Amino acid sequence: MGEIATVNSVDHAIRLVELMAGSEIPLGVSQMAQSLDLPRATVYRLLKTLGQREWVIQDDKTYRLSFRLTELFRGAGVGAQAALAERITPVLRRLVNETGETAHFAALDGDRVVYLAKVDSPHPIRMFSQIGWRGPLHATGVGKVLLAATEAKLLSRICDQGLERFTAKTIVEKAKLEAELAQIRKQGYAFDDEELIEGLTCVAVPVMIGERIRGAISVAGPTARIGDPETLANRLKAAAKTLSSSV
Repeated sequence: MGEIATVNSVDHAIRLVELMAGSEIPLGVSQMAQSLDLPRATVYRLLKTLGQREWVIQDDKTYRLSFRLTELFRGAGVGAQAALAERITPVLRRLVNETGETAHFAALDGDRVVYLAKVDSPHPIRMFSQIGWRGPLHATGVGKVLLAATEAKLLSRICDQGLERFTAKTIVEKAKLEAELAQIRKQGYAFDDEELIEGLTCVAVPVMIGERIRGAISVAGPTARIGDPETLANRLKAAAKTLSSSV
């Protein structure tokens, strides 16, 4: 029984931190208790513990995450990746100005791809996405670029887990995905042909720092507006080359 209580406490604490990280404003104990469906006393004890470890700061009757978390993550390489995303944002902005479509920078996060930076298209009809979103490797342009550049064991692992189908065009067979990744390595870019969302097309290229892949940049929008993927890929490759020499 004691072991189960300890695991539950860790789970509650992680959910609490995730809730606070996703909020743009400090939150009160009652708000957090309601959102997490936990007793108010439990949330209060968790906040006191996190406060003692300097993870949480209390402002009057509300709480927010401290910058100590940034320092902790920097030691694990997360801070460096976030700094890279910040330097990449002006490049994404130029891509949006040139193409009129939404631009992203994404990186590998375990068996998923995560958006670390984005600049929205000025069009009212555009791709909906948000920083921090974690998506499938096999059904996104950025995911396939990263998958093509990593060891084969990652491909085997996600295939063993089962490739989820999102649209009629999603690649769900390992052999077909392997052929797609070989083509991506050959041409230097990935093309998401409505494989995640119907009507949405994405083109992505790798971002290399020296010989090491650090992520991928992409442009995505309604299929009718994207045009020739190879032309768009050339724009992205030029942007990625600029990044490689400047970060």
